[in-house]
Amino acid sequence: MRPMYFSFLVVLLLSSCTHLPKNPEKTVSHALPARAEVPLAAHSRSVLAHAGEGVSSFMLVPSNRQAMRWRLALIDQAEDSIDLQVFIWSNDEAGRLLLSRLIAAANRGVRVRILVDDMMKEWTDRGTSLVDRMENIEVRRFNPGRIRRGLISKTLQMSLQFRELNRRMHNKQMVVDGQFAIMGGRNIGNSYYGLSKKYNNQDMDLLMTGPILQHLSHDFDEFWNSDAAYPGYAMHRGLSEKKEQALIAGFKEIIEADKPFLRKARIPPEPVNWDALMEMLPVSMTYGTAEIFKDSPEVSGDRGERLITKLNGMNLDVKKETVIITPYMIPSDEMMEQILEVIQKEGRSVRMLVPSMESNNHTMVHSHYRKYRKKLLEAGVELYELRAQPSPELRKLSDADPVKANFISLHTKGFIFDSRWVMLGSLNLDPRSIQINTEHMLLIDSPELAEQLLARFDQLIDNLNSWTVHLDEKGRVRWESNGEVLTGDPNRGIGQRISAFFYRWLPIEGQL
Repeated sequence: MRPMYFSFLVVLLLSSCTHLPKNPEKTVSHALPARAEVPLAAHSRSVLAHAGEGVSSFMLVPSNRQAMRWRLALIDQAEDSIDLQVFIWSNDEAGRLLLSRLIAAANRGVRVRILVDDMMKEWTDRGTSLVDRMENIEVRRFNPGRIRRGLISKTLQMSLQFRELNRRMHNKQMVVDGQFAIMGGRNIGNSYYGLSKKYNNQDMDLLMTGPILQHLSHDFDEFWNSDAAYPGYAMHRGLSEKKEQALIAGFKEIIEADKPFLRKARIPPEPVNWDALMEMLPVSMTYGTAEIFKDSPEVSGDRGERLITKLNGMNLDVKKETVIITPYMIPSDEMMEQILEVIQKEGRSVRMLVPSMESNNHTMVHSHYRKYRKKLLEAGVELYELRAQPSPELRKLSDADPVKANFISLHTKGFIFDSRWVMLGSLNLDPRSIQINTEHMLLIDSPELAEQLLARFDQLIDNLNSWTVHLDEKGRVRWESNGEVLTGDPNRGIGQRISAFFYRWLPIEGQL
């Protein structure tokens, strides 16, 4: 095709689709100062009563139901501000419930800032604009493509701006009144809170208070005020007041329809008194000092220093053991060299939990992890793969009874070093997390917290919950669990096996 005809085609395609305005006006804003008078401040002081200077307090949240309850508790008690940053926000019972509570907080005067990655498609541009126009709420989408409609036009846009638009914001955190925060692996959707009938995740959050919140708020502000954060009001134009009211009324009707389901799952669909939950914090949380590691929000140019570079520069004196929990494991050559170095030269043990094929919600990722499984075992890694049908005890953490998912998946991203340091956050051990997306992780020096996460790891790798993966005397991979030995990947059926076979030949590993 001649260049002039190609240029004409580009102009024709782009002129026939919906564009977002370029560089719309947006205000720079920052986290509000934490006030001592708000209710959450009193709870924070109670938790930190015996903390030393620079020490924060942390609590692991492994239960999906409790993860939702803690979010609701913080939102319902907020008086000044809520800053929420997330990768996925689904239009389901969990997503609608959290949105309705955030709107309720804004209606009583709380400033709400919501930053959502644009990869999330269940919030329409119209819905984003509608919520952003509500009083006391601002919504921004991270790194949206300017072309919003037309398959051909959007495909062309992606091909011309692939490097920039391929960078997604995978961070997940919520800071409330500058007093408490939640950070970890959970997005917003039913499978993260035990409400999905398809699959529910084994996941982990950290509830925290103390000096670390200043760093989390700074991290949020950096993303919120970045060039890639696009103001929600500009994502849709021409929405009449009558149409707005109709959409709001429709949303309220759906919220009412969701309530019986939520009540059955023992998740309060309306604000309740959370005093009993908050009063347990002083005996449930543990002390530690923390440091945040994160990527830059830049989507073009050199993008600043990578999180993985900062992690590789950590000065931890790890001597005995590294424990890894990751839902997606596709190691780079450098990572494999590091694993060999610590096991075979330094004499440290490496224990690792990943999903089995049957418990993996992304078969495509698992198909490429399989290429490295034998190498990991030969290097000396103690390897476990989570079962899709774990013990009733583990089910209680995953499913919000009476909901029972078809299978349980793994979504925790956690590390433990020498029973002293804990690292939790959004980072997977795959090329997309390490090379492409923005991520953040919290490194905590706390032997007590490390002991708690180790106990959690030991529960997960119990032979009722995971397969022990090893090599037999002929060097073949074998799976053993609860007296059962398998010679091939545990799986959910022939369809998944066929998919995994074909996926492994696709040249897409660098994008997974």
